[in-house]
Amino acid sequence: MNNYRNELKPCDESCPLCGGTGFIDCGDEGFALCPNDPRRFRDTGVRESDLDVPKKLKPTATLKNIDKALKGLLDTRSGMAYIAGSYGIGKTVTAKAYTAKAVRVFEGGVYYRRASELVNWLRKSYDTEHGQVEYQRRLDAIKNANWLVIDELGRDRMTDFARESLNEIVDARYMGAIQELNATVLLSNFTPEQVFEPYVVDRIMDEKNTYLNLRTVSLRTNTLR
Repeated sequence: MNNYRNELKPCDESCPLCGGTGFIDCGDEGFALCPNDPRRFRDTGVRESDLDVPKKLKPTATLKNIDKALKGLLDTRSGMAYIAGSYGIGKTVTAKAYTAKAVRVFEGGVYYRRASELVNWLRKSYDTEHGQVEYQRRLDAIKNANWLVIDELGRDRMTDFARESLNEIVDARYMGAIQELNATVLLSNFTPEQVFEPYVVDRIMDEKNTYLNLRTVSLRTNTLR
């Protein structure tokens, strides 16, 4: 599912931590991948450059609300936020930036995925030799991820497979959130009621979670300072 493999090269020689090797010496614990190494972003769905995009946007109250919600999740490393809102208000770029930050916080298990991309990846499990086993492996990876962003929920028509898979994922992520095991961000142009079945909506709207319904003007005009 990774679109960025061609960019993933070790740090250059100017890196103050690894000097370009891509690894740092941890003494008796061996070696670890350098925090500055772009390879940390493999399969996450984001690039390190996503960190800088929100800085180029015109600051608005809406952006501050989104930033506050995601910062709270990353600071506590747990919880669930559903952010609904108009097109072009900064949901995606902010979520990608926080996913890039999460790469530096967590030791793996960090993903940004569009809903359609995620569903297609799960469906393709059945093209493999052991389809059901592979499907469960992929599903478990998403259900147990440390940080998960699912974007564009409700944008595409929900097939039975998509509905069942996403319902199961959100249900599992809700349990992970209330047990303070992981963090989940759900992004959509639609309210939860327009996307999910009532029992899933009930979990999303739990008072322990964060729900933002933001309707404002698009930032895509004159967004650069």
